[in-house]
Amino acid sequence: MHLLRTLTCTTGRRRPTRVLALLCLLVGALFALPATASYASDYTASNLPDWAIGPFTRQPQANPAPVLTANPNDSWESQHVLNPGVVYRNNQFDMLYRADGGNPDQIGLATSTDGLSFTRSASNPVITNNVDPYESGGVDDPRLYELNGTYYSFISGYDWSNSPPQTIMETTSTDLVHWTTAVPIINTNYDPAVVTDGNDTPVLINTQYGQRYVMYFGDSDPAKGRFIAYSTDMLHWTNITPFTMNFPSDYAPWEICVTVTNYQTVANGPVNHNILMFVAGTLMAHDRWYYGISEVEFSSTNLTQQLGQLTEASLSPAEPYELNGRTANTVFMNSILFHNNQWYMYYGAADTSIGLATAPLRPSAQTAFSSTGFEPGQRYPDWADVVDTGGGQSGGISNVTAYPGYGLTGPETSMRQENAHSGTTALMYSGDATGGTADYAYTKVFDTSAHPPAIDSGTTLSYWIYPQNSAASTCVALDMVFSDGTALRNLGAVDQSGNRLHPASQCGHLTLNQWNHVTANIGAVAAGKTLQRIDLGYDQPGGNGTYRGYVDDISLTG
Repeated sequence: MHLLRTLTCTTGRRRPTRVLALLCLLVGALFALPATASYASDYTASNLPDWAIGPFTRQPQANPAPVLTANPNDSWESQHVLNPGVVYRNNQFDMLYRADGGNPDQIGLATSTDGLSFTRSASNPVITNNVDPYESGGVDDPRLYELNGTYYSFISGYDWSNSPPQTIMETTSTDLVHWTTAVPIINTNYDPAVVTDGNDTPVLINTQYGQRYVMYFGDSDPAKGRFIAYSTDMLHWTNITPFTMNFPSDYAPWEICVTVTNYQTVANGPVNHNILMFVAGTLMAHDRWYYGISEVEFSSTNLTQQLGQLTEASLSPAEPYELNGRTANTVFMNSILFHNNQWYMYYGAADTSIGLATAPLRPSAQTAFSSTGFEPGQRYPDWADVVDTGGGQSGGISNVTAYPGYGLTGPETSMRQENAHSGTTALMYSGDATGGTADYAYTKVFDTSAHPPAIDSGTTLSYWIYPQNSAASTCVALDMVFSDGTALRNLGAVDQSGNRLHPASQCGHLTLNQWNHVTANIGAVAAGKTLQRIDLGYDQPGGNGTYRGYVDDISLTG
């Protein structure tokens, strides 16, 4: 439990030291699942929020396999091919891919008419590491875009005499074979993601600086940080602005992959004009080491404002070619494009080969919240470890810090596969009260604002809770925040034993180290109200010390 929270591994993409790379591979091997199993409960069509793309299915479906593997007969790419940037133009897929043959990485070109069978260019490699000192250690992970007949590629150059060693380099072409000499545009950082439409065309966005092309870049490394850059011409990038990802601390390491706007997720559904960002890393790893892919939504009118994040992976390592390779248990993507009424995600597998996963538009939007046991296909949380500071009676936090010893930065509320009432997964909560007059923490769990469930006089809330080890762990209850600013905990609802459904009123009424069933007729006090979100609250006036436990099998019935 929490075994790997203090261990930060980096993948071959990040060029780890040999000792760290070996340690990560050993950890990956230690916690590897059988090739037929997945590391996380990837999303299904029934539980994705409306703004997210997916679910993804590996292609070709009859026999999942990489679409491109190393060519042992070509010395420059005889060992690994990975992390491609792909566009669809002139009735063909054009792919720039990273490769190596034991020497510094370079970039090759391959084309396909069906998106599955690719033919390499006779001119490979088409982008070499020829700009010293920035590219002396190789060039990696090409992002590829096309605008008005010009192709733009953003690559990571490595200079091992510098720390951090990465530089974002940019080069252009009109034929994908002959590229201009790359120029450095962002020093000591990498993972650039220009905001595009679903056709890999950069989009002008109205910003505080006027209409600009926008690029997000960076990763979880505090030495590099995360930023937004702006451009009028796709060549000169200015007004570098930091932003916060709001990820739990145990998600690190993670990296920005790509960003897209003006996109659809549901057939005949609305176009989302916000910005969807794909990220990759140890996100939602449930205390096992892997590199998976997930999604985050940002506002298009306030580019630093995060609107939502998935709390499970969109794609996590599952197939043999993802579980085994240079960097075990790894998937990483550089491109997303919409073609033939479905999304194409080309990705690097185990830092060794290239795979394809596709996602058609979903047949319908997400349904209103009714129940979940946090199992595959069921509703997953919309936040992880995020305090509710939304105003009104949303709760907030006072005199509560992180559960010690695991590198957390605040109270925890996220899924874990270690103790469940049913199935394999439950919602874990934890924190540490510091002994103030008021000790409480309310964290957001489910966003119900897009499709609020109906609440009438007979609506009942029920859930199972497992308070662990200390009496403080019983001072916990689910809470609800309504559109009128009120909260369930203050409306006088009582559970089946007559105790108020308020975290402080649950103190001492739950049995430690076993599952307790809590049920309450919330319709008696909340009928007709519009539910905005479901929170989990800890509240213990004068509390002092740690608390932790699990919640499972939540149900809202009328």
